[in-house]
Amino acid sequence: MEQVKTAKARIAFWLPKVSVERNEPAPDILDWLPTHFRGLVAAFRYPEFRVLWISTVFNQLGQGMQQVLLGWLVLEMTGSITMVGVVFAVRSAPNLVVGFIAGPVADRIDRRFLMVTSVTGMMVVSMLGSLFLFGGFLTVWQIMAGTFVLGVTQAFYMTSRQVYAYDIVGSAAAVNGIALVSLAQRVGGVFGALIAGALIDWWGSGGTFLVMAISYALGAIALFWLRNVGQSAPEEREPIRENLVNYFRALADNRIMLSLMVTTAAVEMLGFSHQVLLPVLARDVLFVGPAGLGVLTAFRFAGGALGVLVTAALHQVQRRGIMLLTIIALFGGGEILLSFSTTLWTALVFITLINVMASVTDILHQSLLQLNVPNQQRGRAMGSWIVGIGTAPIGQLQIGYISGLTSPKIALVVNGTLLVLLTLTMGIVMPRLRRL
Repeated sequence: MEQVKTAKARIAFWLPKVSVERNEPAPDILDWLPTHFRGLVAAFRYPEFRVLWISTVFNQLGQGMQQVLLGWLVLEMTGSITMVGVVFAVRSAPNLVVGFIAGPVADRIDRRFLMVTSVTGMMVVSMLGSLFLFGGFLTVWQIMAGTFVLGVTQAFYMTSRQVYAYDIVGSAAAVNGIALVSLAQRVGGVFGALIAGALIDWWGSGGTFLVMAISYALGAIALFWLRNVGQSAPEEREPIRENLVNYFRALADNRIMLSLMVTTAAVEMLGFSHQVLLPVLARDVLFVGPAGLGVLTAFRFAGGALGVLVTAALHQVQRRGIMLLTIIALFGGGEILLSFSTTLWTALVFITLINVMASVTDILHQSLLQLNVPNQQRGRAMGSWIVGIGTAPIGQLQIGYISGLTSPKIALVVNGTLLVLLTLTMGIVMPRLRRL
């Protein structure tokens, strides 16, 4: 009988309970878990957070499939790694502009509606991709247009989702909620990449687009269990022009914020851009085809998840600025090591290590920004981080161009070496960063 009760508790854990009010956690919903695990998943006490988490997993299934599918499809259609870089750049480009727009929009309209609309847009683009491929008239330019729309909708979705997660759990469980959403992203990404790699071999790119559309549809359907629109911002808001002026003033006055924006941009352009080369590595260097590309991309997401755990283990380190610079240098070194990979297994090891470093740098950048600026500047501090990651298209175009001009190996060596040298330079010319 006790086993039956436990099983029912596990099932009930994931089902939203209509009778539970927003921001009212169910106090006994985690009692079936061992005591030492309950604190790690505290945000799951909130029924709406569980719904949001499930939706995030489905959305990231689509994102993981998208990363594998787009890179492989463009490489097969054009034979050009440079064009793969262009498509990835088009995918990332909206982040910079939309990052500034999405926040105010999420403050002004129904956040639940914004999430549903964004995910529905992703589903429609994926369905059109499937239709065009099965019809035999999909072009690279259509892929670029669709990819741009995917980038815009994803930017709106991510912004509204993060804000909505805070609306659900409040300040008490905000850190745990953010960590669990990050976990959902990695879990979905891993399985999405593996599914895409297998599907391309089995059903082709058109069928993979269709399954990707289904994953987005499931993510949108899950959001209908969210019963609240989320909190709204105060009626009195800083005018956009004044906000921008004050943002640049804050950058000029706060050298730490400026330094961290520079390091973020360096990592985005020279480090994170390695994902552009995965399709050509899978096809022309490792000879493992789309299934192998799926595995490489899955290990990329898994490395990111491992990086979250590494960061948690290093949370008591005092000289976080030195640690950040060290991790960035190791990031560059990992790219150099990846360039010498000739087997799938060695590539998987280095891909994992690289993305452990990537995840740690991301978390360190965000935490250092929050810890080293006045409370009234924290919003602008995160804006500087968005500007930094908005430089990603530059790196994606650059590594694609160098790879096309020379080889993927040389492109990785160049970027890895530049990242190491730039890190050493930043350590010398940014003494305040070293002292953080």
